[in-house]
Amino acid sequence: MSSSWFVVLLFIVFIANIESQLIHKLQDKMKKVATQNLGVDVARFDHEEMMLFPNVGFQRKEGDWRLNLHGWRFQTSKRNKVLGESSSAAAQRMARFLATSEQIVYYNDTFQRDRLKPFMVQDEKYEKIHIMIGTKHNYTTKTDGEGQFRTSFIIPNADVQNLKQTVNNNQVIGYKAIGDNADVWQGQIHLLERHGLSVISDIDDTIKISEVVDKIRLVANTFIHGFRVVEGK
Repeated sequence: MSSSWFVVLLFIVFIANIESQLIHKLQDKMKKVATQNLGVDVARFDHEEMMLFPNVGFQRKEGDWRLNLHGWRFQTSKRNKVLGESSSAAAQRMARFLATSEQIVYYNDTFQRDRLKPFMVQDEKYEKIHIMIGTKHNYTTKTDGEGQFRTSFIIPNADVQNLKQTVNNNQVIGYKAIGDNADVWQGQIHLLERHGLSVISDIDDTIKISEVVDKIRLVANTFIHGFRVVEGK
């Protein structure tokens, strides 16, 4: 019973997302017809966004650098916002109804809709993304069936050193990702030297408190409470 409402929450989000996907496919067909037959520029009506995840670049034994990029292209709409708000309200009522007296203390706040937002968007599949690293390196990649792109590029060491001078932190360089609507998004690549010590860690219960062993507390810490840092020892 303790995790039943969690399943219901996922079901609500799943159904809303399926419905949104069907409508999105219909919209794509209508936009294609409008573009090809009527010459209408429909790109300006899209509300597309891009999330660029923290990326890492490694210096290879040859001396040059392999820069890894990972991003997510998706579309939002006013309708999805309404779905997110209704799903959030339903989830809150369901959680308070199913939670035990010991667990109810975790629901003294409302669901933060900005954290539900990634579950209420439409992936932009097979869309071209233009990548600009500095002024000399331009590339084109494409999103996959989930709206994400993962790619890497080999950049000469001299160019990387020049790019490092343009930011305050000389272990980070910036890049731009440009969507098909000419919208520009800024990303960062953290550079790892061939010699030295770097730590790559999980987040849950190592950096932030998630309490993954308790599903009720896990969801509360993810969607309701402010993030809390795990204290060091």
